[in-house]
Amino acid sequence: MDKLYLILDRDGSPVEQGVLESPPGTEMLQFRLVKDEDEAPDLTGLGEIQLVGLDDRAPSVRGEIVRQRGNRLAVRPMAKLGIEARENLRILTDFESVIYPVTGLWKGQVSIQGHDLSCGGLAFHCAQPLKDREIVEAVLPVTDEPLVVRMRILRMLPTEDSVPLYAARFVDLCMDEEVFIRKAVFSIQVGGR
Repeated sequence: MDKLYLILDRDGSPVEQGVLESPPGTEMLQFRLVKDEDEAPDLTGLGEIQLVGLDDRAPSVRGEIVRQRGNRLAVRPMAKLGIEARENLRILTDFESVIYPVTGLWKGQVSIQGHDLSCGGLAFHCAQPLKDREIVEAVLPVTDEPLVVRMRILRMLPTEDSVPLYAARFVDLCMDEEVFIRKAVFSIQVGGR
């Protein structure tokens, strides 16, 4: 499986996706940008970048772009980034979906409106009153195939909207579900720039 990375500028804004083609611990990391050679943007002006791996076996690093030829990028690693680099990727998103009760505090299916998505959770608008620590199942329509995931409601967030905004954290995800969510976050990050 390719080692897919999200390339962010020094401020954490997504720039492009790349595939690591050299061993992760080398002195100079070699990346192939996902875009074709004639469509690849010139990233050399960015200087310092963040490289966040899609997979747990793809360590995230901060590095410096040394050179670019077409869609090939050479990066000198400067420091490793912790797991929070991947988990903190948060994207604004707008999708309609549904949640279902798990803890039995209410019945049926309730519509939600996605607000933002990260590798660790979801913020969404929902007219149904939800309690902190309540467990719900949500359908995520932004993954390659719609995914049903469990979430723990963390809290209600302040909002100017008339419909309450809730923050929830994914729970009990298997590795495949985590990867599908990361892929969706990466794709939306780059697609939404």
